[in-house]
Amino acid sequence: MLRFLSFRSLLLSSFLIVAVVPSAVLIQLRNELGQAATTLRSHQEQAKDWQDANRVSREQSAQFERATRQAQILKDRALANAAAGAWQEIALSQQKLLRSGNPALTRSAESILSIQPQLQALPARAGSQRDRLFRQLDQHLSAQSLQINQQLDQSQREWQSSITEMRRTADRLAWLSLVSALLLALAMTLLISWPLRKLQAKIARMSDGARLQDWRQSGPADLQRLALELAQLDRRLAALEEQKGRFFRQVSHELKTPLAAIHEAAALLREEVLGRLSPQQQEIVLILQNNAQTLRLRVEALLRYDAGQWLSDILTVEVFDLPALIADRLQASRPLLQAKRLGVDVAGAASRVRGDRSKVETILDNLLINAIRHSPAGSALSIRHGRDTGGVWLEVCDQGPGVPTAQRERIFEPFWSGPPPPGEQPGTGLGLAMALGFAQLMRGELTLEQRQTAGACFRLSWPEPENLS
Repeated sequence: MLRFLSFRSLLLSSFLIVAVVPSAVLIQLRNELGQAATTLRSHQEQAKDWQDANRVSREQSAQFERATRQAQILKDRALANAAAGAWQEIALSQQKLLRSGNPALTRSAESILSIQPQLQALPARAGSQRDRLFRQLDQHLSAQSLQINQQLDQSQREWQSSITEMRRTADRLAWLSLVSALLLALAMTLLISWPLRKLQAKIARMSDGARLQDWRQSGPADLQRLALELAQLDRRLAALEEQKGRFFRQVSHELKTPLAAIHEAAALLREEVLGRLSPQQQEIVLILQNNAQTLRLRVEALLRYDAGQWLSDILTVEVFDLPALIADRLQASRPLLQAKRLGVDVAGAASRVRGDRSKVETILDNLLINAIRHSPAGSALSIRHGRDTGGVWLEVCDQGPGVPTAQRERIFEPFWSGPPPPGEQPGTGLGLAMALGFAQLMRGELTLEQRQTAGACFRLSWPEPENLS
C-alpha cells in the first residue's frame, strides 16, 4: 500500500490522525460540559421553586393555624376566610411539589394536603386532636424542607461527579494524544528511515564503484521514484565506464605497438648494431630512447588507471620493503633522471610496511614522473618516508616552480593538466588523479603539502593493515 502513498500523504495522514481524534473527543467533552451546565441550571431553578413552595407553605401554615384557632374561639367569619385563604396558598404551593416527579416530595405533599380535610372533620370541642394535626403539619413541612435540601445536595454531588469524570476523560485524552503522537512518529520514522538507509547503502556502494545493482525499493512512492532515477543513473554510469574502458584499451593498444618499435629501434642504434655513432648521435639516440620510455610509462599508467576503475574494490594487502620499492622505482626512472641530471635524496625510518604494494608502486611512479617533469635540470628530488600514529607516510618533493594557489584545487581532477614545463608537451591529467584514487582506495590520503621553499611536495599516507578492509 505504501507504494501508492507519498511522503506528503503519509505526513498529512499522521497529522490528521493526531489532530482529529483529540478534536473529536474535545468536541464531545464540550457538549457534555454544556449539558452538565444546563442540568445544573435546571436543578438550581427546580430547587429554588421547591424551596419557595416550602417557604410559602411554612409561612402560610403559621397564619392558617393562628386564623383557624381564632375563628374557632371568636366565631368570626373573616378569620375563617383568612384561614381558608392561607390554606389555599399552601395547597397551591404543594401542588407544585406534587408535579415535581420526586417520589419523596410527592408523598410529603400528599401528607400535608391530607391534614386540612382532617381538621374540617373535627368537632368544635376536639382541641387536642386539632393540636396534634397542627403539629403534624409543622413536622411535615420541616421534613419537606429537609428533603428539598437533601435533594439539592444530591444534585450538587452528581454534578461534581460528572465534572470530575470529564476531568479524568480530559487527562486520558491528553495521555492518549501524547502516546498516539509518539507511536505515529516512531511509525513514520521506521517507514521513512528504513528504506532511506537501504537506499543510502546502495548509493554508497555505487560511489565505491559497484554498478548495475538491484534498485527495487520498498517505501513511499517518492522514494520508489528516486530509486528508479538512481537505477537509470547507475545504468548510464555503467555504460559510460564501459565506453571509457574500451577507449582506454584501444588507445593504449594503438600506442604500445609503435612505441615498442621505436624503443627497439633506439636500442639497436644505441648498441651500434648498424655501425658506430658519433657522440652527438649517441646523445640524440639517448634522448629518443628516454622519451620512448616516458611514453611507455604513460601508456602503462593509462592502462592502470582503467584497471583501477574496474577493479577498485580489490586490495591485496601484504608486507613489503618500502626502501627497496623506492630504490626499484628510481632504477626504472634512471634514464629520465639522467636526461635532466637530477639527483635524488632518499631518507626515512620506515622499512617493512604493510599495504597494497602494487598500488603504492603505481602512486610512486606517478609522483616521480610528475616531479621529474617539473624539476629544473641539475636540481634534486627529495624522498622521505616514515611512520606516524596508525599509518605510513611517503613524501616526494622537487625543486620546480611549485603549484600556483589558483590551481591547487584542480591538480587531482582527471584529465586536467596545468601549463607544461618549458620544452615539454601538455600532460594527460591522469597521473595524479589515478594516484589519488588508489590512495583513497587504501583508505589513505594524497595531499599537496604547503612549503616555505620552492617546489611541490606530495605526501602519501595510508593506515597500517588492521585498519584496511
